Amino acid sequence: MRTILVPLDGSQLAEHILPHVKTMAPLLGADLRLLRVVSEAQMTGGESWGYALAAVYGVPESEELQREYHDASMEALRQRAQAYLDAHARVLKELDLTVTTDVRCGSPAETIVQAASECGGDAMIAMATHGYGGLRRWALGSVADKVIHATNAPVLLVRGEAPATVHPPRRILVPLDGSGLAQQALPLARELAHAAHAELILLRAVVPMIEAYVGAPMLGRPIAESSEAISSLREYALEDLEAQATALRAELLHILTHAIIGYPAEVIVDEAREMEVDLIVMATHGYGGLRRWALGSVADKVLHATTTPLILVRASEH
Repeated sequence: MRTILVPLDGSQLAEHILPHVKTMAPLLGADLRLLRVVSEAQMTGGESWGYALAAVYGVPESEELQREYHDASMEALRQRAQAYLDAHARVLKELDLTVTTDVRCGSPAETIVQAASECGGDAMIAMATHGYGGLRRWALGSVADKVIHATNAPVLLVRGEAPATVHPPRRILVPLDGSGLAQQALPLARELAHAAHAELILLRAVVPMIEAYVGAPMLGRPIAESSEAISSLREYALEDLEAQATALRAELLHILTHAIIGYPAEVIVDEAREMEVDLIVMATHGYGGLRRWALGSVADKVLHATTTPLILVRASEH
């Protein structure tokens, strides 16, 4: 990971990501790129320039004069945006971080996705978004929602409350379901755990419905009453996790494996809270280019329910 792209829009909410990237960048050996997107809607609140000028002066202005006003206003916005980013960059550089700034014009979500794609697959996007306490749903901002559904880059999302303190992660949770797609979250989680000397927790949810298991007969009934069957499924899940852990222990000392009976999203959110996890790293399905991610139902539920910082890694079929 060579670059962490940090979109900032001038709000205190967006700036809540900064304490997190201060700790994340050294762990990944990444540079920071602060991005501010200037849109024409910022100039007039979405009204056309011709309408605005007519409202002020009572008469329509020529197209040439409208263009001059437009260009001058956009330049003023760009200069203010650059000054804003420069101020944050100075503070970050005092921490010996490598920081660049980037001011662009356009649609915020599309511009963020494009900026990340220009990093050649070596970027992570880091954003703060609105949220509520407990297990109430995040009120994902429209920009964050569009970005996570369009980008190929991993996305770090933090719930938009000013953190009291932010420290390198001490416990990192990686949900696995036995698939190769889910395992694609492991390289990034392993890198972070190694750099932070953090405990890595491999988690598997054992779904208490026989229909959830490949090759199981479609009986249409829960198997919770069969303690022997559910115990066997849990033991199988633990064996699979231990195999993963064994492969990782050559470079990581602290690895835990947990197989919990329950539905995946609920298990992930509950375990993250109860074990005081600092970071969840999980993979989700997606497509290449700018096509929308087909966010798996589990990832989507976790995204909207957890209060723990979350990195979503787009998994590839190839």
